[in-house]
Amino acid sequence: MRQSEKTDWFFVVSLSLLLSLGLLNVFSASGSQKSLFTHQLVFVLAGVGVFIGASVFPLRFLEESTPFLYGFTTILLILTIFFGGGPAGRWLQIGPLNVQASEIAKLCVIVLTARWLPALRRESVSGGVSLYLFTVGILTVLTFLQPDLGTAVAMVMIIFGMIYWAGFGFGWIFLFLSPLFAAISSIKFVLWMTFTATLCGVLYRSGAKPRRWVFFLVMTSIVAAATPTAWGILRPYQQARLTTFLNPEADPHGAGWNVIQSKVAIGSGGVTGQGYLNGSQNELAFLPARHTDFVFSVWAEEWGFIGSVFLLFLYMVLAWRILNGARRSLNPFNSMVGAGTAIFIIIHVVVNVGMTLGMMPVTGLPLPLVTYGGSHLVTEMMLLGFSYNAIRNWRSY
Repeated sequence: MRQSEKTDWFFVVSLSLLLSLGLLNVFSASGSQKSLFTHQLVFVLAGVGVFIGASVFPLRFLEESTPFLYGFTTILLILTIFFGGGPAGRWLQIGPLNVQASEIAKLCVIVLTARWLPALRRESVSGGVSLYLFTVGILTVLTFLQPDLGTAVAMVMIIFGMIYWAGFGFGWIFLFLSPLFAAISSIKFVLWMTFTATLCGVLYRSGAKPRRWVFFLVMTSIVAAATPTAWGILRPYQQARLTTFLNPEADPHGAGWNVIQSKVAIGSGGVTGQGYLNGSQNELAFLPARHTDFVFSVWAEEWGFIGSVFLLFLYMVLAWRILNGARRSLNPFNSMVGAGTAIFIIIHVVVNVGMTLGMMPVTGLPLPLVTYGGSHLVTEMMLLGFSYNAIRNWRSY
């Protein structure tokens, strides 16, 4: 059954404003490289086209196409590992396009989880939990090996949010996140023992069968044992990003430079900002990666606290409308896709803004719809199109 609602103007206006303000901000952050603005304009137009297509695309077909999307994404991630290029080796050149496969992986994780979780709640999938963890685990590991640690962590956070939205109890959430807990507990043997004891308690209370006990105990032990090796695989700049945020002043001319300059830029914006194209940190190029990682710092310096609150308010409105539509949707898959998109937006905003304030490590997660780049912008617009589709067709089931 399909019966569309009227236009959600809160959604449309907030999305349009974010895209427009993002273009203005990229123009300011691009400095003498005005070609960046031209590229971003093309990305936005392409994203709008993708949004329109996704907003009318049959979500039932999207659900049925999940295995094909998963296979396509996995192939792209593997190809990127072996043939990727760019500053960090994360981009795969396909003709004239540079595609960041890890961005597509986030979309795939949302769609895959949206299809799987409702089935798991109905207990209609044999060995579903183990198979689901294995499936999304492959995407997460391949994303980590790009190397793209920030996106891999974001994928885990998105999964956690969707599990919570799906209504799973604490025990289920703990089991889903047990690989992450195992990795964290590998820091000290006592922590690992505590985690293992807790895991056994959860498995016992859930009445898990012996094969599930074996799966989780073996899997988490392997993850804990492999974590130190995985840390060694990280490139030095990634390790520095994870450790420097605790005390950026300890290396003010090295790994801490970006965060320090970002905090100076945000602080110099004051209440009302220094004015468009007048930010000293931005215009004098003291702020590194100002059109990518630290694009929020550019905005805060020029528009101040008031402008920053307004930008965050637009994100809040967008997430609110998506979650409202997801809550009303009669179709579990559509509801989960909408919730996953809202969680995607919230996590990216919190992490990106947090890293510009020095409250989180610099992971490279973009500020949705504002940060320069094509792969993430088109992916975001596709997810938003699917979500708007679900909002307008909430009666479909």
